[in-house]
Amino acid sequence: MTPEEIKANIKNSTTWERALPMLVYFLAQYFIVQPLLLAIVLVQFFAQLFFLRRLVHIYDFSVDLSNYSRNLWLFLSYTSDRRLFPFADWRESCRIDEQHSLPVHDSF
Repeated sequence: MTPEEIKANIKNSTTWERALPMLVYFLAQYFIVQPLLLAIVLVQFFAQLFFLRRLVHIYDFSVDLSNYSRNLWLFLSYTSDRRLFPFADWRESCRIDEQHSLPVHDSF
């Protein structure tokens, strides 16, 4: 690549438009989603230990939260372009796409 091409790539607005959602998603994943999932793991473990059953409402939420976490990582790793909560509806953000891959244009 020439220096001019690199400068043009750096000025590409599409890349910079993705920066804010990436920052928000990373912070959400690290400070909200992961601690919530850990809390769910502990609550469900102790529910199983003491009552021999899962807590259904927490189970349903944990499925959504796990799917959301997966979708966050897909977006952060440039595997998906789909915007997620808080930039989109929560239910839509928890849906798993069978086809989530982006076309690969260049490789090193």
